[in-house]
Amino acid sequence: MKRGFSLAEVIIALAILAGVMAALLMAFTMSLGGAKNVEEASLALEIADSTMEQLKNTSYADLQNFTKDSETIYNGVTGYSVQVTTTKPEDPARVDVTVSWTGKGSASSLTLTTFAANY
Repeated sequence: MKRGFSLAEVIIALAILAGVMAALLMAFTMSLGGAKNVEEASLALEIADSTMEQLKNTSYADLQNFTKDSETIYNGVTGYSVQVTTTKPEDPARVDVTVSWTGKGSASSLTLTTFAANY
């Protein structure tokens, strides 16, 4: 009675195992990339939301001249640009806060919109 595995069986088993491990490693790498995209978008949303909060404390007359950059909003944050546009002198004025950034070689942006009235 023969016991154990032949050399061919062991090599085939190792090749299958290597293929499975390569596929798992590839899936893990892709999920990390997706997590990075979510992290960047989440930070952009926080920056836009923080800018909106600052706009709440800005007078209607100063809306047109409101400018901030991400480093002013969050100390040390770089790579994000913040643009505030208004339709003033219309009343109520539409206020758009657009945060732009480049991640993984492609440009992305996020815009939040609100209205401000002169009362």
